[in-house]
Amino acid sequence: MEEEIILVHDGVVYAASYTDLGDEILVLLPDGTQRTTILRGLTPESAAMTHLRGYVSSLNVGLK
Repeated sequence: MEEEIILVHDGVVYAASYTDLGDEILVLLPDGTQRTTILRGLTPESAAMTHLRGYVSSLNVGLK
């Protein structure tokens, strides 16, 4: 099932969708790139949020 996570940073809303594949997730970032993570006990939402934060950070807007 596909879920969505949202991160608001400096008033800008960033959203990514992710699919829980059991022991891993597939994350679709706002620019269309995909990332996967083996969960190893992480919740799918927290693992997906890590990817979204990394994406936002790569835009040079910086996360505090």
